[in-house]
Amino acid sequence: MRIGIIGHFGGNEKFNDGQTVKTVAIYDALKRYGIKNIDKIDTYYIRKNPFRFLWQFMSGIFRDKKYIVLLSSNGRKVLFPILSFMSSFMNKDIYHYGIGGRLAREVSEKPSWKNYVSSFKSNWMESTELAERLQKLGINNAIYLPNFKKLNIMTEAELCTEYQEPYKLCTFSRVMKEKGIEDAIDAVRAINAEYGKNVVTLDIYGPTEEAYLKHLQEILAQESACFYRGVVPANESVEALKDYYALLFPTHWRHEGIPGTIIDALSAGVPVIARRWQYCDEMITDGKTGLPYDFNEPALLKNRIEYAINHPKEIISMKKNCLTKAALYSEDYVMKKIAKELGIA
Repeated sequence: MRIGIIGHFGGNEKFNDGQTVKTVAIYDALKRYGIKNIDKIDTYYIRKNPFRFLWQFMSGIFRDKKYIVLLSSNGRKVLFPILSFMSSFMNKDIYHYGIGGRLAREVSEKPSWKNYVSSFKSNWMESTELAERLQKLGINNAIYLPNFKKLNIMTEAELCTEYQEPYKLCTFSRVMKEKGIEDAIDAVRAINAEYGKNVVTLDIYGPTEEAYLKHLQEILAQESACFYRGVVPANESVEALKDYYALLFPTHWRHEGIPGTIIDALSAGVPVIARRWQYCDEMITDGKTGLPYDFNEPALLKNRIEYAINHPKEIISMKKNCLTKAALYSEDYVMKKIAKELGIA
C-alpha cells in the first residue's frame, strides 16, 4: 500500500502548532504501524514554494491510491474542490482528518462543500458533537475519530499526590492573547493580591511570535509569580507537566477542536481548568478531570483557581481519572481505528 498525506509538515522548519503536530503524528504513527510507502505532500509549500508543492502533489497522483488529508480552513478552501475531483473521477480514496472545530459551520455557509466532503471516503472528526452536526447536515460519511498523541501516559504510582503553597499552575499552548494567556496572568495576580502573598504561580509554555513575546515580557516584568518558560518538545510534554497542580486553558476561541494541550495534561495526570469552549465537555468532566467554567463568564477563571487551591483532596482525586481519559487519545487506541478505516487492520 502507498499512502499520500496532505498536510502541514512545515518544510525544514520546526513548528509546534496543533495542525503541524497532528500531521507529523499521523505520518510517524503509520510508519510505526508498518506502512513504508508514504508520500509527504506539504501544504507549507503552497505559499513558500508553490512549484515544489505542485511537484509533490502531481507526483503523488501517479503513485498514491489512498490519501489522508489534514487541512486548515484556508487549506480546505484551496484543496477541497481538487480532492473532490480526485475522489469522484480518479478513483482516489480520500480520508479527511478534520482540523479544528469549524467544519460544520463552513459546510452550512458554503453549500458546495457538502458535495466535496460527501465525495470523500470518510471524514474523521475529533469531536462526537461535530460528527453528529455534520451527519444532521447530510454528511453521512462523518465519523468520530479522536485526536491523538504518542505520549508515555503516567502511571498511578508516578502521580504527584502532595502539594503545598505556592500551588504551581501552567499554560501549555501557543502563547498569544487569544489563548487567554493574559487572562491567566490577571487571575493569578488577583488571587495573590487577595491573599497578600504568592499562593499560586504560573509558568507559561509554548511558541510565540516575537512581537507578542516582547509584549509578554513587559507584562511579566511587573509580576513576581508568573514566568515564561519557553517551548517544550512535543515528546517531553508529560515530563514537563507532571508536577503541576493544574493546567489553565482560558482560550478565547469558542470553536477550538480537541486541543493537544488537553491531551498532554491528561496524560500527565494534571486536571484542567478551562473556559468551556464548544467541545470542552467531551474532554473535561466537571469535578472528574477538571473544572470548566462558562465561556461567557471569563472572570470565573479566578473563582475556579481559588476553588482548586481550597480543595486539594478533590484535585488529587481527579488525577487518576485524567489518566483513564488520556488512554482514549493514545496512539495505540486511535491507530487501531485508523487501520480499520484504511483496510490495513
